[in-house]
Amino acid sequence: MANAAIWTSVRTAAIAAVIALAIGGLVSIGIALGARSRGVWAVVAVPLGVSAVTLGFGYVVAFDTSPLDLRGSPWLVPLAQALVAMPFVVRIVAPALAAAHASLGESAAALGASPWRALRDATLPACAGAVRTAALFAFVVALGEFGATAFLARADSPTIPVAIARLLGQPGSASIGQASALAVILMVLTAGAALAIGRVRIGSFGRI
Repeated sequence: MANAAIWTSVRTAAIAAVIALAIGGLVSIGIALGARSRGVWAVVAVPLGVSAVTLGFGYVVAFDTSPLDLRGSPWLVPLAQALVAMPFVVRIVAPALAAAHASLGESAAALGASPWRALRDATLPACAGAVRTAALFAFVVALGEFGATAFLARADSPTIPVAIARLLGQPGSASIGQASALAVILMVLTAGAALAIGRVRIGSFGRI
């Protein structure tokens, strides 16, 4: 179980980070380019105020009928973890995009660049550090997510937190030893990602 749980956790967290970054990045662009950020922020922050178990149950209800029946799909857990991680992505990327757009994007537009070209050639490159930070942060959040994952994970594909909970529920010192080993591995993976976040230089844009 241990080796499978490690691989499942890393793979699932990586997929969740990509999904959260893609959706959160689009939302951040909308906020930075002048969308009504107050309402958008309120919607994006909903996963932070709702129990993860509630989110997991909502996924089961939402994806239990064809053509969106994902109850047996390996995509269900990454989608749930991405929903939990997305507010953090927006919180990191949106201020960086707004600052870069105000400084570089508007200057590029004044020089004749179209809005899309100003975004592509000026605003987004200036936010590369913030995007990398958001991706790593989303990975860490997804890696340690338990509430929704425990509700949705298949019995044969547990993540590390789910495997730890299952092992602790079994009698015997061997199960406790395996759970302890998995906990150490989870801490090492999280610490490694946290150190990587600390080494990413955001620069003058995206300081929040």
